[in-house]
Amino acid sequence: MIAIGAVFLTFLFISQVFLPFYGSGKVSVVIPEGADSFKIARILSQQRVIKSKACFILVSKILNWEKNLKAGRYEFNSPSMLEVLSKLRKGEIKVCRVTIPEGLPKWTIADIMSQNGIVEKEDFLNIVDNPQELEESNFSFSLPKNTLEGYLYPDTYYFAKGEDPQKVVKKFLSRFEEKVLPIYQEAKTENSLSLEEVVILASIVEKEAQISSEKPMIAAVFYNRLKRGMRLRADPTVKYALGDFRSKLTRRELKTPSTYNTYLHYGLPPSPICNPGRDSIYAVLYPAKVDYLYFVARGDGSHKFSRTYGEHLRAISQYRKG
Repeated sequence: MIAIGAVFLTFLFISQVFLPFYGSGKVSVVIPEGADSFKIARILSQQRVIKSKACFILVSKILNWEKNLKAGRYEFNSPSMLEVLSKLRKGEIKVCRVTIPEGLPKWTIADIMSQNGIVEKEDFLNIVDNPQELEESNFSFSLPKNTLEGYLYPDTYYFAKGEDPQKVVKKFLSRFEEKVLPIYQEAKTENSLSLEEVVILASIVEKEAQISSEKPMIAAVFYNRLKRGMRLRADPTVKYALGDFRSKLTRRELKTPSTYNTYLHYGLPPSPICNPGRDSIYAVLYPAKVDYLYFVARGDGSHKFSRTYGEHLRAISQYRKG
């Protein structure tokens, strides 16, 4: 009788550990940071990923894996308990591939993060607008005080679903450090702007230019205007103040009372107006050697550049009529 019981218990244990548990099929489970094997077992049992909490805890101890089970969002599809443990030990979390195009403002990036289930929009923006709250931010450049707009480097990323907002923002900043810092350091001898000023100006160039080859010319126009003490008069800065890059500006909107309105205020706006790509940053670091002060859109994505206001007025008349 004892032998039969031992055989039964052995079979039960093996079935629990090695055979799939057909609970609720495909399940997405979040394991929080700091959860021990007891809490993880409870979560997995509630989600019907495993059948026995006690068996899960016992096996994790036998394999000496209980301290190596990693947090994150996991996806299970009727796994065996051993498969569950192996996945948790390796940290095979559910990841999402996200591509952030050049020139997006922080609120659009926050929407993308939220729509992909990576982080809540409000949580993301709260960190972006409060850089001082970033924990252990040991970057080789000084973070701006008021916003990380401009430093959310556009690129392709892999994020975990439900990832910690701090980690998400730090990934953007690490990529910025990797891609931007080297070219900024190389250009330091030729450029007198601070890193923050470079990013601000690059964000305006990013929004003004539709053709990448024109970016050094547009950067030169803004440099020349700044040197002469002229207002930048850049439409995208007003659109940023309005929170809408899609609309065409009216005369009334050009008078929007905002520190970002470069029609009203001299110099650069207080912070970047989008997150520029490498080409725009490079254009600001190495602007074209031209004496243009104006440009107007031709309507095909390119611009007509002018040296004098008279030339500019004629260009406006020509291309806006067209």
